Amino acid sequence: MKRHSSILLLLLITLTISGSCFGQGFPLTKNGTTTSRIVLAEKPRPADLYAAELLKNYVKKISGADLQVVTDKEPVIPFEIIIGYSNRTSAQEIQTSKIKLAPDGFMIKVEAEKIFILGGEHNGSIYAVVELLEKELGCRKYSPDTEYIPSVQSIILKTKLISDQPKALFRIVNGHFCKDETYKAWQRLDDIEDVFADGYYVHTFNRLIPWEKYFQSNPEYFALMNGKRIIDQLCLSNPKVLKLAIAKLKVEMAAQPHKNLWSVSQNDNFSYCQCPQCSKIIAEEGSPAGPIIRFVNKIAEQFPDKTISTLAYQYSRQAPKLTKPRENVQIMLCTIELNRSKSIESDPGSAQFLKDIIDWGKISNHIYLWDYTVNFSNHISPFPNLHVLQPNIQFFIKNGALEHFQQSNTDKGHEFSELKNYLIARLLWNPDADADSIVNEFLNGYYGAAAPFIRDYIDLLESEYKKSGQVLDIYGSPVWNADAALSAENMAIYNFLFNKAEKAVSTHDEALQHVKVARLPIQFAAMEIGKNDMFGVRGWYQEAQGKYHLRQPMKDMLEAFYLTCKNNGVRTLSEAGLSPDDYYKSTLRFINVQVENNKAFHKKVESTPLPSPKYSKGDMSTLSNGVQGANDYKVHWLGWEALDFQLSLDLEELTTATSIHMGTLYDPKSWILHPQSVKCEVSANGKDWKESGFITVDGDQKKEEVTRTFNFTENLTNIRYIRLTVKGTKALPSWHPSAGGDSWVFVDEIVVEK
Repeated sequence: MKRHSSILLLLLITLTISGSCFGQGFPLTKNGTTTSRIVLAEKPRPADLYAAELLKNYVKKISGADLQVVTDKEPVIPFEIIIGYSNRTSAQEIQTSKIKLAPDGFMIKVEAEKIFILGGEHNGSIYAVVELLEKELGCRKYSPDTEYIPSVQSIILKTKLISDQPKALFRIVNGHFCKDETYKAWQRLDDIEDVFADGYYVHTFNRLIPWEKYFQSNPEYFALMNGKRIIDQLCLSNPKVLKLAIAKLKVEMAAQPHKNLWSVSQNDNFSYCQCPQCSKIIAEEGSPAGPIIRFVNKIAEQFPDKTISTLAYQYSRQAPKLTKPRENVQIMLCTIELNRSKSIESDPGSAQFLKDIIDWGKISNHIYLWDYTVNFSNHISPFPNLHVLQPNIQFFIKNGALEHFQQSNTDKGHEFSELKNYLIARLLWNPDADADSIVNEFLNGYYGAAAPFIRDYIDLLESEYKKSGQVLDIYGSPVWNADAALSAENMAIYNFLFNKAEKAVSTHDEALQHVKVARLPIQFAAMEIGKNDMFGVRGWYQEAQGKYHLRQPMKDMLEAFYLTCKNNGVRTLSEAGLSPDDYYKSTLRFINVQVENNKAFHKKVESTPLPSPKYSKGDMSTLSNGVQGANDYKVHWLGWEALDFQLSLDLEELTTATSIHMGTLYDPKSWILHPQSVKCEVSANGKDWKESGFITVDGDQKKEEVTRTFNFTENLTNIRYIRLTVKGTKALPSWHPSAGGDSWVFVDEIVVEK
């Protein structure tokens, strides 16, 4: 376990060092030995037992003293720490605490010879111990592998009474960090698995009634759109669908009787049933949420001792006009469409969401707020949203959303993920806490002497984004900000600040690695902007005397980026699971410019039908500009949705080649698959064609390489014209969450090697 020092933290420690007499407070330890012990009930609650172990472990780390843990069957001695209700707890203390304590609330009472730690029925006693460790003993836990622990042999507690409880009743900051139980406890966070049934968190319609089992025999169970039954969603007005869902839940609940929360919610796509009966309900309710709430209410009626959760998400976000959710129905309200550069209340573009949360609050007392605080396409991209976190959380709680799922997807290497997790956790506990002080305290503890430069970078980046007026999109690319917040001038200042930060901690390897990880987003942004401006002033290549030369500083940046990722255990760079290895390989492929010995360079390519104009503006020259695509489909790729297509290329003269190759992309979370097959034909005159090869992609593509090269080598003597016939996958396979939906094929560069 890493330990980190900070002058600021030393000033926060409120404990008395060796030499003080016991009369001044409660002696926890003296000169590295125990002067007290922990007492639990004979049959302690799990939370009380965990709290005792947590206190014992950290007191030993601080002072070297090993506190004994005993049950209340042992005789009373001076100086005991009583955790939970036991025969040591007076009737007055029990009565007082039971009146005031929320499930995660706590009360700590310090007397001359006793400390009483009483917690609510959930994790209150654990959070009481965390409160002692942080506020009284000066400890900090910044991440699963970085903490600060003072070294003090004698600890005397002087505080008489501490009590607290959270404003948000359920608090999740989603990500890998909370897989560490100690970290999760320290940040006072929950986990999905704590309450939701296994396999029943969200998007469960297909789990309840799988289309693979029922669609062929009973298509009427599924959504009707444009006069056709589709597998995307269920027909919620069909009584047989309700009957099947209830039967399935009875079986599942019997297997997990201890789980209270069960999701009955739409699949993750934009479709919904528009059969006559469903359409009638939608018209009556003024929202596609109408059929969902009526359906879920009927299920909730069958299981009154359980809570049935459902989504208010995308097409179902607007509250119904007539039907109110039952008391045991939880509404998961999602903010996925919103801009992250402004707080929700201050952003005119969020007006509809403001109305939606108010409307849901009028008909439901059980709102679970699902917020999105990370760039999903590029977890590692600059994403300056610290300034909106507090006002948004305050807004949610003010409007009755007391349960929270903050989808931050926190993990090593994601942009300021440790800081954001730390800040969000504290704001969910107390939305009115001093956010700026929390940020500064974290920066000083986690980055040490580099903290002032990291703070300057955070403030400048935020200021430049605000100045630009650009939307901060959770599916954005740094390329979008290349002329504003991420301009060449600004990037030079950011790098200057990081150079200063690295120099400030050059002799402190742990802090230096933290700074290098914090720098990854700026490096990533520079590399991605360079890909978009491949031969321009910020690109990877420069032209000299008719030849293209790789800029060495850009290559050095890629190597430094990759090394930092490897040295610090960075696992993913995006929601799609892009690994540093895949990014490194795909970038090397991208910067391997196909100009020299490439007969297709800058030759005209035609397509029937044309690609979508959404990507690379549908510009066909993308396929012969010498640049192969990397992992991001938005840059140097052309896309065709649910289509077969044919690409034609005129080399303008007869030539002999050694190979013809073309690349395709695999990004299933973005609905992009490799094609089913590619056939290559060649001709000398454009009339008589010979086949150069036919390549198929075997299997259901559940796991494929990010990029795939289709290489053809036959009959390449005296050719001028090339024809590539691409058979698209068209529909997403059964394993995909949106099975049956339209799939895309993305193509990058056509290369004809001499």
